[in-house]
Amino acid sequence: MGDIFTNLKRTFNSGNILAKLIYINVGLFVIIRLASVILMLFNLGGFPFLQYLQVPSSPELLLYRPWTIITYMFTHFDFLHILFNMLWLYWFGGLFLTFFSERQLGGLYLLGGIAGAVLFLVAYNIFRTVAAYSYLMGASASVMAIVFAVSFYRKDLEIGLFLIGRIKLIYLALFTFVIDLLAITSTNAGGHIAHIGGALFGI
Repeated sequence: MGDIFTNLKRTFNSGNILAKLIYINVGLFVIIRLASVILMLFNLGGFPFLQYLQVPSSPELLLYRPWTIITYMFTHFDFLHILFNMLWLYWFGGLFLTFFSERQLGGLYLLGGIAGAVLFLVAYNIFRTVAAYSYLMGASASVMAIVFAVSFYRKDLEIGLFLIGRIKLIYLALFTFVIDLLAITSTNAGGHIAHIGGALFGI
C-alpha cells in the first residue's frame, strides 16, 4: 500500500499542470465516494460535508464558506460527471498546451471556474424564476473556459469526430454553448449557467 501512494506521489510531482489538475479531481472524487460508502454502511445518512465543498447560490451562506468558490471546481459525486469532465479536460487541456503555457492553463482553469460560479450566483439572485436555491459543483465551467479559449484562438483548427468526420473546433464549441443556453430551464440550470460563464471567460 505504501508503494502505491509513493508511486502516485512521484507521478503527481513529475506530471505537468494538466496531469495535476486531473489527479486532484479524481483524488477528491475517490475520497468523497469512499466517505459516502462508509457513512452508508454505518447508517449515518448521506455525505453531509459535500455542501461545504460546493458553491451555494445564497450570497449570505457563501460569506461563511468563501473557500467553496475554489473547491467546487474540483468536486464531483457522480461517476459520469467526473468521467466526461476529465475526458474533456484531458483532450482540450492537451490541445491548449500546444499553444499556451502550463501556467496559463492552471490560471485559466481557476479563473474560468470562478467566472462560472459568479454567473451562477448572479443568475440565481437576479432571475428568481431560475430556481429558488441550489448548490454548484464540478469542473465543467473550468473545462469550458479551456475549450473556448482554444476554439477562439485557433478558429481554423479542425478535429475528427466519430461518425461525423472533420469539423472545426469552434463549431463544436458554439454547439455546446447553444445547448447550454437551451438547457437553462432544465433541472441542472445552475450547471449550464456556470458553463456559459466559463465559456465567456475563455473567449
